[in-house]
Amino acid sequence: HTIGVLHSLRPDVVLSCAGITKRPPEMKDPVTAITVNALFPQRLAVWAKENGVRVIHFSTDYVLDGDIPGFKDETASCRPNNLYGETKLAGETAVLKHHPQAIVARVSWVFGSTGEGFLEKIVRQIREGVPLEGVADKFSLPTSAHEMALSLDFLIERQENGLFHLTQTANEPVSWHLYAEEVAKSVHQAGLTDTITPVTPKLMQDIPVLRTNRPFHTAMTPARLQALGHPISSWQQALRERISKMAHI
Repeated sequence: HTIGVLHSLRPDVVLSCAGITKRPPEMKDPVTAITVNALFPQRLAVWAKENGVRVIHFSTDYVLDGDIPGFKDETASCRPNNLYGETKLAGETAVLKHHPQAIVARVSWVFGSTGEGFLEKIVRQIREGVPLEGVADKFSLPTSAHEMALSLDFLIERQENGLFHLTQTANEPVSWHLYAEEVAKSVHQAGLTDTITPVTPKLMQDIPVLRTNRPFHTAMTPARLQALGHPISSWQQALRERISKMAHI
């Protein structure tokens, strides 16, 4: 049905954003995850290639080898440790195989979109007076939805293709705990609180919903974007800009 609609619309570019993002044990229907995350992207890529349509397919840091600490660029090895990561890896691999002119955009910890990301959740909890907690042993990098859009505009304009990491820059991988602390500090600097709200560190094993196979180390670096000369701000700067906008809403 979706392919039929796309065929009638005759788009120039299709953004493939659909995905089943739940991880075990929340994932009740593995077949649906395989269909949406792996099989449909392949079908979309085949159709787009045949019809001269560009595809931007979104993927995730969960495809990477989460046992290896440190930053990972686009050449890093992949070794997902759960069905979510496995199906997303199958999807991005199929897209590039069947449509070499496509872009696969890996993102992580997106903030600034219409939904409530981690950043927006922490700001809400601060405003509601909820005690803050943050996982201190899982590492990745935040991604600004605004800067992600700018990066995609840049890649489309240059007619680039292949795999790209669309995260911000950083001096070191970021834990949820460090992320929450930076949000609390920026909220205070924006004049929304009288003091900086403290954040209690937690381990993944201490939180029941996180006691499943999840990668610990998936901090991506936007190496290919940087090599092309595209300016990318640090995650702290992008975070402060987002909170400044929220402070004036």
